Amino acid sequence: MAKVIVVGGVAGGATAASQLRRLNQEIDITIYEKDRDISFANCGLPYHIGGEVDERRKLIAATPESFNEKDVSVFTYHEVVGVNTDKQFVTVKNMTTGEEFNDTYDYLILSPGGRARVVPGLENVEEAFALHNIEDMDRIMEYIDENKIQEAVVVGTGFIGMEMAENLRLRDIGVTVVHRNENIYGHIEADVVAVLHQEMEKHGIDLKLNAEVERYRDGYVYLTNNEKVKAPLVIQGIGLNPNTEFLKDSGIKMTGRGLIPVNEYGQTNVKNVYSLGDVMETRYLHVPEQPANIKLAWPAHRIAYVIANHIHGEYNVKFEGLLGTNIMRFFDYEVGSVGIPQETVRNYEHFVIDHQQNFKAGYMEGASKIKIKIYVAHDGTILRASVISKSGVDKRLDTLAAHIRMGGKAQDLVNVEVAYSPPFSSPKSFLNMVGYKTIEEMKKRGLM
Repeated sequence: MAKVIVVGGVAGGATAASQLRRLNQEIDITIYEKDRDISFANCGLPYHIGGEVDERRKLIAATPESFNEKDVSVFTYHEVVGVNTDKQFVTVKNMTTGEEFNDTYDYLILSPGGRARVVPGLENVEEAFALHNIEDMDRIMEYIDENKIQEAVVVGTGFIGMEMAENLRLRDIGVTVVHRNENIYGHIEADVVAVLHQEMEKHGIDLKLNAEVERYRDGYVYLTNNEKVKAPLVIQGIGLNPNTEFLKDSGIKMTGRGLIPVNEYGQTNVKNVYSLGDVMETRYLHVPEQPANIKLAWPAHRIAYVIANHIHGEYNVKFEGLLGTNIMRFFDYEVGSVGIPQETVRNYEHFVIDHQQNFKAGYMEGASKIKIKIYVAHDGTILRASVISKSGVDKRLDTLAAHIRMGGKAQDLVNVEVAYSPPFSSPKSFLNMVGYKTIEEMKKRGLM
């Protein structure tokens, strides 16, 4: 009987194990997870802190006990510290006892995830926290309650920084956000998210731009712009580092950033070793020469299915690549994007279509603008699009993602038949108008 070892749980490893058990009732499956919780809603953590998710238990997707019922062995607080791909075994450290032991495998699935980056100078500051798992969430909530926290500093404006700023304000905690340059939520274009500066001001968030934390002392963070800010609580949201150091001598290929490249089956360069989740590097579907590392749940869930099928012997199930579709809510606004990162668009000949109109019929109460910035290659390939509005961003991004995946070009958006009613859209649909503008621009440039 074949044996599969899964390194890490959550969206990647836990899903791969579940899918594989669904396909194969006989195969031996073991998961080693270095933390306490095996499967939980990572993206929901800020919303429990803010109170929108009212019960902690709703964030728990699965437990070791529920996996054991499916005959999947789970060992939490067990960290895989080494891999020998020649002899096909992993070295595991029991985090509770310190004991180390080896365990053999026929197939190895790597989903070790990442760890939150720490702001230099805050390494040993007890008031400073990162939010990456339920244990972090529990510590933050306990600290807020025990110390009756009334104000906090959030460092960084990525997903975690923005969501924590919002949810701390929903708890009536005063928030100061510190960001190293002028472009908050930096993976979206500055002109698209400019309105979020006003949204922060509207909700009482003090924004410190072009500043970084230099040190922490006596309850204050000292910034590089010579300001100091009272900080009884600091939330660090400056990204993740991949947990792949343990693979250094394994023979498994990694990039200079510590990511693991995979093929269309999720295989690494070692064919019986697979990888997924935050450490996986794949490619963009529509720009296949562009590598992609997307730390979101959809890619992890999708390739988990592919890996499970491949180990089971279903070789016609393949991973096509990613589009990087993402969305975030920040108070009254929704913002998101699809396609390659903005910093790589400049490597391709393209033109830009900027368009805005009401997200629903202008005569309807609550109508307001929806704005798109779309980058179009000269053949009409949609390289990237960013969208912001108070409503309707999700359906436009989802439509674009489906359109691109099916081979649609920007000029083809004129033919997308949308559901129209005044509360939802306009007779001249938002994406249809982008298509018409694209055709005009392509004609002007002699491209059609």
